[in-house]
Amino acid sequence: MKTTKQEHIRRTEWRASDILLHLHGLTEEIPITVGQVCEGVMVMGASGSGKTTGPVHDIQLAEMKADFGMLNLSVKLDEAARARRLANKAGRGKDVMVMKMGGPTKMNFLDILREGGPDDVVSAFKQISQALMGQIEENEWTQMSQQHLSNLVKLFILSGKRLEVSELRLAAIDLKTQKMLLDEAATRISMDTPDAHTLKMVSSYFSKEWRMMKDETKASVLMSLTPTLNPFCDGPMRELFCTDTTFHPKMLREGKILIMDIPCVGEQCVYGIAANVIMKYIVQRMIVSDYKEGRITNERRIRPVVIIADECHYLVTVTDSEFITTSRSMRCSMFYATQQINNFYRRSGRTVEAETNILLSEMHGVRVMCQNGDEKTYKWFMSLLGEEWRERTSLSANFSGPTGAGSAGASMQMHKENQLSQRDLSIGLARGGPAYDFVVTGILQQSGHTYAGGKMFSQVAFPQQFDFLRKKGASCVLLHRLFGKRVKQKNN
Repeated sequence: MKTTKQEHIRRTEWRASDILLHLHGLTEEIPITVGQVCEGVMVMGASGSGKTTGPVHDIQLAEMKADFGMLNLSVKLDEAARARRLANKAGRGKDVMVMKMGGPTKMNFLDILREGGPDDVVSAFKQISQALMGQIEENEWTQMSQQHLSNLVKLFILSGKRLEVSELRLAAIDLKTQKMLLDEAATRISMDTPDAHTLKMVSSYFSKEWRMMKDETKASVLMSLTPTLNPFCDGPMRELFCTDTTFHPKMLREGKILIMDIPCVGEQCVYGIAANVIMKYIVQRMIVSDYKEGRITNERRIRPVVIIADECHYLVTVTDSEFITTSRSMRCSMFYATQQINNFYRRSGRTVEAETNILLSEMHGVRVMCQNGDEKTYKWFMSLLGEEWRERTSLSANFSGPTGAGSAGASMQMHKENQLSQRDLSIGLARGGPAYDFVVTGILQQSGHTYAGGKMFSQVAFPQQFDFLRKKGASCVLLHRLFGKRVKQKNN
């Protein structure tokens, strides 16, 4: 009798202790829970190490099967196609929405952000600016450009105009438009309302401060502001983000999977960075808003949402390190993957290292290190594992004279060493593919968790042909035979 494909069973509860998947260790099966992934997932590995087809694939698939809402950001050209295949494999194909140039999925982000006031709008553009300009620290011009944008947004709201990026861009420099908006706001705002004071301050800025600035200063402010606005002023980006709304971030809480198909490479990398960063920010803002307004009451009935980004260093902003500190309580999983720590340091400024350290330390729910030869990344990972005491034997000999008389001795001392060597990470792990029997291996570390033998880490395996191995009854023993022998041969 022919069997039919089993349909995906919808979940309605998600306890923090619920197990999403088991990772295969050499001597044990290691459970990964909902609560742990909501504390942040970080996967690192060199190019070709198997991090995407190994740990990223397995953990993301488990989150999909558990009916998480998901925002899949896309840096690489093939990322959207990979995410769609994974959703189909998990039985979640009907939940997928894809945002791409010319596609039907749209979101007018200014309409959504307007609900939170001018500060939310300015903060959103600040995230885009950080990602596009590749820096965190602000200089005089970026601060003045944010002030100018903030006053523009307030002026549009006070005058009753709909917020649109292209109109903001034109009004940023046009004095006649600024005066017209001030006049319209004055006719709408009653003197006995709180908005009257806001209008007074905005009017003072445009009629005095902005007009009195030197032309060179104005030019510097606009040069800092316009690169952030320009991607949304015309063409397909304007169509996607400044017209209609067919996707709202709250749909993720209802079980939708939004896949961004606007990669951050090639000639349109600026569009990709701007699109992915603005979507990430708006989803984070929605999640924070739900938490602050008390809509997360019965946690186990709140569907977790995961924000996943492979090659995440293109899209990291300063709000990530702030957001991740409370992500578990907000039922959100930040799931980032990158090659090495140096990718985060591409941005200039003194605060980069501090922000990176905060982000990496707070994303402690699940950390997996695949093959990696970078020295800075190795030192960071070893700082998580700590050192252990090991015995070291020293031999000495002293012979002299024609008879060769002398003495020899041995001494043993205890000293501290890293639990893994740099060689262990650079060539001691399997990279998948036929050369490694289609198995990727990595080092698992979780804050506050120990593994077999009291170790602070465990070597785990991710079969790239998992369905085949499962049908064959794969166990830890089989996996040990598959990758342990192969890696030993490679090292020899």
